[in-house]
Amino acid sequence: MNALTNTAPFLQRDHFGRALLIGAALEAVLVGGLLWLGAHIPAPKPLPVEKKIIAVHMVQPAPSIPKPIPPAPKPVVQPKPVPKPVPKAIVHEPTPKPVVHPTPAPKPLLAKTPAPTAPVYTPPVTTPPAPPPPPAPSPATQQDAIASYAGLLRARVQANTRVPAAVRLMHTSGTALISFRLTPSGQLLSARVAQSSGVGPIDRAALRAVQGGSYPPFTKDMPKHAMAFAVQVHLSAHQDE
Repeated sequence: MNALTNTAPFLQRDHFGRALLIGAALEAVLVGGLLWLGAHIPAPKPLPVEKKIIAVHMVQPAPSIPKPIPPAPKPVVQPKPVPKPVPKAIVHEPTPKPVVHPTPAPKPLLAKTPAPTAPVYTPPVTTPPAPPPPPAPSPATQQDAIASYAGLLRARVQANTRVPAAVRLMHTSGTALISFRLTPSGQLLSARVAQSSGVGPIDRAALRAVQGGSYPPFTKDMPKHAMAFAVQVHLSAHQDE
């Protein structure tokens, strides 16, 4: 065991030395080969250089064109001065004096005597006689005309009647007699309650109906003076419903 342990370091040193020698020999062989190759390989020939020919052309400059000479300016002709008109002297003519003619004295006028004229005959003016008045209607005809006119008045007054609200609230009715006077043209002169209905609102409404109405003129067969008429006015709470 001791002999083996003693020989181991020696064997290791022997192998290392051999490896160094082999490496040195290989390096020498490579260096020698490179040197031999460098001595026997010919150097590369240089590439031929192309010669470039540059052509030079001589260009003559274009002849310069002379600039045109501007024409001489035309002479400016000054206009002849226009002579100013010489103002004429104003000659003031003498104002003629008015000629006064003497006015002759007026001759006295002689009064002329009018020549006598013949008398003119004027015929008397005759007034035509007035037409005879129309014959008076008979009493029977007048009574018929008055009765017909009174019926027309009753219809107009009744149509003009308006039932007041107080009568409707009281639920009552009544008839008032209204007396009034008219002129022949139909104008109302006066009106009054001739007979009361017993209900104040009905009497007042009947009187207003007469006072607010319009009436036609009298007919030709009626008298030509104012006349009195009496109309019964009836009002009811259920009227105009």
